[in-house]
Amino acid sequence: MSNVAFEYAKALFQLKDTKEEKKKFYNDLLETIDIFKDEEVYKFFIHPEIPKKVKKESIEKIYEKGDYRDFLMVLVDNDRLNIINEIKDEYYLLLLNQDKEKLVIVYSKNLLSESYLKELKNKLEKKYQTKIILKNEIDESIIAGIKIQVDSSLTDLTINSDFENLLSKLKEWLYEQT
Repeated sequence: MSNVAFEYAKALFQLKDTKEEKKKFYNDLLETIDIFKDEEVYKFFIHPEIPKKVKKESIEKIYEKGDYRDFLMVLVDNDRLNIINEIKDEYYLLLLNQDKEKLVIVYSKNLLSESYLKELKNKLEKKYQTKIILKNEIDESIIAGIKIQVDSSLTDLTINSDFENLLSKLKEWLYEQT
């Protein structure tokens, strides 16, 4: 995630005081991203030759007056609508942190069983002393094993990393032999 996206997410997060208002902003972000799934709409809003004034007029027609619409206007002014998905991700992490929860992404070759995920979640909750939101994502480059991402830390428990380490040691040995 980019620092720029985090700064925008943090600014948006600080606009409201209550959990409900903050969650409403998150839902607004999800709705905006849903609108941007239409490729033509997305291209319109990020196209550099379409005047900002025209983009802002469109936003005024779609969104009611308020902080969220103002936020979108700032994104238009700064040519940052293209990172709205990253802003949404950063905002979600801020919401989790507010609720003392942590998002953990587990990458695997195939979807992991519910029982394995439950056991892993329990271990992680004990380790981090907080509620864990566990997300299993497919990474077809993994031969076997898992990768666990917590915040910006990635723990690689895959065969891939073992092979890479073995290959590195083999190259070192070959280099030493010449």
